Amino acid sequence: MFKLMLPLMFTICVSFGADHMPMHNMSQDDDDRLSLGIKGTMQGSHQLSNMRAHMSALAEIVKHMNSNEYDEASAVAKEKLGLTVSMNSMCGSFGNKSFEMMGVTFHKSADALAQTLKTKDQKKSMIALEKVMNGCVLCHSTFKQ
Repeated sequence: MFKLMLPLMFTICVSFGADHMPMHNMSQDDDDRLSLGIKGTMQGSHQLSNMRAHMSALAEIVKHMNSNEYDEASAVAKEKLGLTVSMNSMCGSFGNKSFEMMGVTFHKSADALAQTLKTKDQKKSMIALEKVMNGCVLCHSTFKQ
């Protein structure tokens, strides 16, 4: 039964997406996000590396959650995404107060996620994870290198 439903589900998703999402390639001229002025710089390379590490940490958290390894997921959230002195300094190093505030809020939400994961409550953990990921979406839709 599930195999029969897959093509239908795919068709519904594609149809919905076509009606509600732009399906064109955005040029750089269409990109109205705020520039941090670091594209092509050492700071930009370092920031890209950090963003990729954040994505990897999120994937690791989800993997642990899927295996009911909430303590391990909590440790990843705290150690790799939480607000450390280093992360706080990094967020403030771009000279943009909005970026700094958004970054600090993101890292604090990761600390909250780490605490929530310790409860092993799947629903509350998913809500906390959603807040962290919404921080990613907000920042990346607001800023560019």
